[in-house]
Amino acid sequence: MKNPKTKWLFLGAVLFLSACASGSSNEGLGVYPKAVSAVDETSAIQTLRTIATAQSQSRTIRGGYADFNTLVQAGYLDERFKSDAPNLRGYRFTMKTSDTDFSVNADPQTTASQPTTGGRHFYLDSTDNAIHVNQTQTASKSDPSL
Repeated sequence: MKNPKTKWLFLGAVLFLSACASGSSNEGLGVYPKAVSAVDETSAIQTLRTIATAQSQSRTIRGGYADFNTLVQAGYLDERFKSDAPNLRGYRFTMKTSDTDFSVNADPQTTASQPTTGGRHFYLDSTDNAIHVNQTQTASKSDPSL
């Protein structure tokens, strides 16, 4: 770098980026893990709502609620859900169903192909369609709602 202004600009940029990436969550790039966590949790919440919509369609058309595989076969959910416990964006979804009710949990689950940064656990059921949250363990109806 022959131009002294370019040299100082480059040095300033390097120092700025180093300070931001230092892991401080109060400023700069250090907020990145918190932002990713919020995205993963938001995705899990939206997925729970998608499942509730699929269950509502199943109840209306089929006359009862259904498991993941049946919801996929009926076209209410896409192929990502074709499992007993699908893992989407770092969350493992488990569901209990009968013809008259269903409940579904979303729990952080790290896999080799899908790491998660989300930490909260979520629960939704057919009785009130509210999403309940627990900070430390699998959520249930008795946990506070969002």
